[in-house]
Amino acid sequence: LGCSSTNCNMVLTEAQGEFTSPCYPQKYPNSQACKWTMQAPAGFIIQLSFLDFDLEEAPGCIYDRVVVNTGNTDVKFCGLTANGLTLNSTGDVMELSFISDFSVQKRGFSVSFRHVAVALRNQKVNIPNGNGQITKVANSVSIPTLSHLTVCFELERLSMKQTEWIFTYYDSSNNVALSLGSDQSGMKMIVDGVICTIDSIITSADFTSFMKPFCVLWTSSNGRVAVYVNEQYWAKTCATSSGHSVPGGGLFRLGGQQSFHGNMYNLRLWNYAMTEQQLKALNCDTVGNVVDWDNSHWTIPSTLAQTDATLSCICYPHCIHLTTAAPTSGVSPSSNTPLTSSCDSLGLGCPEDLFYRISFVVDDESAALPQAEVERAVALWLNQTFQSWTHAVNVDFISVQPGLQSGGNPGSYTCQALLLYHYITNESLGEAAVSARLSSREGLMGAGLQIQPASTDVRLIENCPEENPLHYRWPESRPTVTRYLPCFPNKDQSTSRTCSISPQNYSSYWSPADLSNCTDIDTIQVSAENAAEVAVQLANIPYNELSNEEVSKVVTKVKQLVNVAKINSTLASIVVTIISNVMTSSETVLAATSEKALKTVDELVQKLEFEGPSIHITSRHLALGISALNTTVFNGTSFSAFMAPNTTDPQIDFESERLNPLAQVTLPASLLSNVSLSDADRSSLSRINFMFFSSTNLFQKEQDGRSLNSYVVASSVGNFSISNLMDPVEIEIAHLSDQPYLTPVCMFWDFSMNNGAGGWNGKGCRTSKESTRNTTICLCDHLTHFGILMV
Repeated sequence: LGCSSTNCNMVLTEAQGEFTSPCYPQKYPNSQACKWTMQAPAGFIIQLSFLDFDLEEAPGCIYDRVVVNTGNTDVKFCGLTANGLTLNSTGDVMELSFISDFSVQKRGFSVSFRHVAVALRNQKVNIPNGNGQITKVANSVSIPTLSHLTVCFELERLSMKQTEWIFTYYDSSNNVALSLGSDQSGMKMIVDGVICTIDSIITSADFTSFMKPFCVLWTSSNGRVAVYVNEQYWAKTCATSSGHSVPGGGLFRLGGQQSFHGNMYNLRLWNYAMTEQQLKALNCDTVGNVVDWDNSHWTIPSTLAQTDATLSCICYPHCIHLTTAAPTSGVSPSSNTPLTSSCDSLGLGCPEDLFYRISFVVDDESAALPQAEVERAVALWLNQTFQSWTHAVNVDFISVQPGLQSGGNPGSYTCQALLLYHYITNESLGEAAVSARLSSREGLMGAGLQIQPASTDVRLIENCPEENPLHYRWPESRPTVTRYLPCFPNKDQSTSRTCSISPQNYSSYWSPADLSNCTDIDTIQVSAENAAEVAVQLANIPYNELSNEEVSKVVTKVKQLVNVAKINSTLASIVVTIISNVMTSSETVLAATSEKALKTVDELVQKLEFEGPSIHITSRHLALGISALNTTVFNGTSFSAFMAPNTTDPQIDFESERLNPLAQVTLPASLLSNVSLSDADRSSLSRINFMFFSSTNLFQKEQDGRSLNSYVVASSVGNFSISNLMDPVEIEIAHLSDQPYLTPVCMFWDFSMNNGAGGWNGKGCRTSKESTRNTTICLCDHLTHFGILMV
């Protein structure tokens, strides 16, 4: 009874320890919800080992389960699946959660954990951008005055920005003394406050989504700036930097005022400029004599450092053999050989590793060996089998389970392991070769253990298939490869997803996408200051991929933007483009948002500030025209919409009589004569607005047996409602299709119909006898949105 109340929600900061499920080794209680959070200092990961594991078995572990969060992914266990398994965190925190339901109790689990130091050579560091986190050279490192220098590093890009600084060194007065980056005018290196343009030897396009090495050099005596990239040496003279020096005693950090968005690896600084021959011979583990890529040289926020099994210097010269901590992977093998990030087949991702699932059954003829001894013997045999092979392979994630789980003999064990083959040459390695290697050593297990004949099975672990969820296309990828795609809708940020290997069945699967950097349309904040920036972001959305809900969110966000922003012609043009893009959605999708979209357009034309007699803005599906109005001399006017040759966007014309327009509105000279306006109101009437909709998706296309068969055109004077005109407004609209046996009916869009959703109303409009087979002329006593319905 007492153990059921044991505190099982704990934060564990010890360097090593053990914990168990409540009541272990007795049966755990029902209805438990426990969580152990293990935390390590920066530069360490958590290594977790299941010493014993027995939970209720169920498909998908829907009843009792243990969930381990390794940092970037959750791994779920039940039954006996985790017994003997070791997992590592991707960072310095790991969580283990245990949940039991109201029935069926088992023995539970026992685990041990320990902190494992991770060399900085095995980690890359995310370059932060304005979130208060700064990766900088440690205060214990003294940077001297430099009259020549070499900086080498590896860099991978996550997204492109207009202004991006890769590293910055500030002198003691907080002036920029050394920096590398780019802005709208190109790549630059800043030395002692002198800006050297270096576009001719390196560009921002050289920094790609794959980790790539770079070296940058500078010499004071001649002002020479050089870069070494793609095994090529390029140099130019920056004469204004000649004679300068980089002052000592400052602060060196990754990024800058506006930081490069990506990951940095292996940054080192020397107090001399290397020759081309020295650069060619430079190894990734050569120590920088001023700054080195070592934990003792850097102060790094723990959330920014990530272990990565594909880094060029990992496990070199000394390999810490761990059951790995790879980003977002369920498992990802370690290696005893240097892994490089270069590969030829970029389509499936880098590195070009192959993974094989090995399985076989071992018999303990005496049935006397403890399982731990069997595990040690199997691990030793596997490592010896592949250690001296001609192929560069590594064995990892060895699992040894008693055969009784699958109905075997008491002295039999089912063994599984993961074999990693990394391309060093163009030689190939197939399943048959791995099987033959295992078979050649079957009799050498030792400790009285024998491999059952014909029990050996070798399978190549398959690639993760292409997946196309809404807004993203994740391409087919090799196991352990992490893919990066632009976020939706904020493309300046990235989402990532890893083709992981399950620690339960050694099969590949796509981990959940990391969308933490991606913004939901709802959460975009709009203000007068950022309205233009938000508008550009909304305009770049691929609208053919939007769901009904997302279309509604976009229209709501545009309405907010128009409400708060000062509307100039540039911003108005972007907003019109957004509404036009929205109109590519179907009538069904737009039904719930059409009223909001139309009223947003109405507000836009009222707020648009312009100079001169008129302005027109056009897009694929919507065109606007606004004409300045002087009420004292108004004598009627007309607008027309037309399609110019070899264009796809409708155009607006003022006054001129065009032949065969798509639509034309003629306002009578008496338009304002019957309008009851105060002098103040009359003086505020400063514009006449004209809107042409070449797509009719914002409007109901069928009503009372009638179908919309024309473009839609609208006109208004200021923001006043004008009706009961003495002389009618004349609206000429071309038909969308020839329907000679149907009668055209002039209609206007009435926002008050259908509970505010809007509908077509014919009140106050009649058809002119001058209408033709292809064009209808409407005479209406008011201004609004007009269309032609056929019956």
